[in-house]
Amino acid sequence: MSKVSVIITTFNREKHIGCAVESVLNQSYKDFELLILDNSSTDNTRKIVEGIKDSRIRYIIHPAMSISSARNLGVRESKGEFIAFLDDDDEWLPAKIEKQLKVFNNKDTALVYGGFEKIDSDGKNIGNHRPVLKGKILNDLLSLKDDFTASASNPMLRKSVIIELGLYNEKVLTGEDYELYLRIAKKYLIDYTPEIVLKIKTHYGSRLGDRLKDAAELELMLLDDYCEIFDNDGRLKSFYLQRIGGKYIRIGENKLGRSYIIKSIRSYSLNLIAYAQYLVSFLNIKVYRFLHDKYLKIQRKLRS
Repeated sequence: MSKVSVIITTFNREKHIGCAVESVLNQSYKDFELLILDNSSTDNTRKIVEGIKDSRIRYIIHPAMSISSARNLGVRESKGEFIAFLDDDDEWLPAKIEKQLKVFNNKDTALVYGGFEKIDSDGKNIGNHRPVLKGKILNDLLSLKDDFTASASNPMLRKSVIIELGLYNEKVLTGEDYELYLRIAKKYLIDYTPEIVLKIKTHYGSRLGDRLKDAAELELMLLDDYCEIFDNDGRLKSFYLQRIGGKYIRIGENKLGRSYIIKSIRSYSLNLIAYAQYLVSFLNIKVYRFLHDKYLKIQRKLRS
């Protein structure tokens, strides 16, 4: 039985799936199985995958389902002690599995991640990130001050822990990985290998994680699930309420969005961004979105 189960979830990625698969087959660590879960693709994904001959590959075409459900299908089908997901448009560096396995030397360590490189659609490097968070990091993850894994393609997970915690929450439609990592961090240790272990492709246009209402609902759920932490940290609670309000405003639900921004200010009266956000919310929605994008770009530059 293979020690590591690699799981690629894919849908209509004929341009990328071949590179993703090859990046797994080129790993320096060879004792793995590779499950490719196809969400009923309608392009040439099947032809490309079936053209790659390797006994470690299991190709499963399944009915259309959410990414959370697909990840759970992968966990149930897997046979390894450790699980590593790879999105169909990302690529691992050759020593990824080997380096992460070496860090699993503590039974209380449930997740190991590494550094990553972001590349554009042409393969050009647009930034590197080295890991900094390890140990008991629940509060750090909730604060969103670090990019952490940045992608589900990054971490390796202990399968027994995923099962113990009830698998991925299939009610979560976006941010399902982050939600699971929080549950892991609440009970177990997180560790990392300092090296860059994967390339994350950055695409222009819509992606699965761009569902603003779903993202707002996840943040509301987190406010409830981790209420003890938020109730003791008004500034962090204010930050979440501000984010939730902003998401609702960006989808045109201004009244609801403003109500959350007001709650944000009440939680932490020195949140100056919330005051500005409230005032800007009365402008044209296109202007609001434009200013929001500018604000995010400034934040990213400050963090880089």
